[in-house]
Amino acid sequence: MDLRVCFENMESVNVNDAAMMKHYTKSYLADFDPEWAGFIMLPHDETMRATMEPAWQVLIRDATPRTEQELLRYIDENPMAAYHVHVYRRDVGNERKVH
Repeated sequence: MDLRVCFENMESVNVNDAAMMKHYTKSYLADFDPEWAGFIMLPHDETMRATMEPAWQVLIRDATPRTEQELLRYIDENPMAAYHVHVYRRDVGNERKVH
């Protein structure tokens, strides 16, 4: 499976520097070998703020079910400062939101 981890900024945060976010997200998820993937527009009903702002994203390719569980636990136990974190899972076909 592939996992897409998206970072939606909280209201008081406005970071539009891709190099900084690449470093920040890859450091935050270093144990999961994330691949930087730039930004994506998330559906309004899947975000916390329901805005048209892009969310930064990384991909975790060829993840196992154990990796997915460890990732979700890590995100819950170690929230990323100033960001809402969304996780999508793709086995075959369309993605589905898992966090």
